[in-house]
Amino acid sequence: MKMTTRRARINRTERMMAETSDWVPTVSPTADLASALVDAPLFAGCDPRDIAGILAEFDDVRFPSGRRIVLEGLRGSDFFLVVAGTAAVLVDGWRVATLGPGDFFGEIAVLGDGLRSASVRAETPLHCLVLPNGKLEQLILDHPQLGINLIRRVIGRFQDVAGRRQPPASELVSA
Repeated sequence: MKMTTRRARINRTERMMAETSDWVPTVSPTADLASALVDAPLFAGCDPRDIAGILAEFDDVRFPSGRRIVLEGLRGSDFFLVVAGTAAVLVDGWRVATLGPGDFFGEIAVLGDGLRSASVRAETPLHCLVLPNGKLEQLILDHPQLGINLIRRVIGRFQDVAGRRQPPASELVSA
């Protein structure tokens, strides 16, 4: 019987994480996260000490580039805050926005009917903070300024999307 040595196998996930883990910054202590996100529109008007307390409620998660994070039409209860990297927002397969550090997503499903209104895909390796299990509502009740900022950003997004719409074909035909 011939003895052979086996090469160690590395699965695709391990290889992908090894390739991307060096790129994604390691900003993990809450104080560092608070200073990194203090200028984010979501935290406008919030005291830096409050920001650190808010961020302590979140979990840290990282996604490799190309990974779908949420899928349009599926149920979701997690709210995401981007720390580093970029993500594409897709509705019916069309890119409608690009998210970067300080941006957030998942609020519509968490505060609405639970269905995701868009898909989000990591464009680059992505570092996010995740508020799991529908805890966003309580966080807004505990920090009203956060809720006001969230509403302002959501309204701004809807205005951006509405501003890009084409008029109905019937209005394009000149009389």
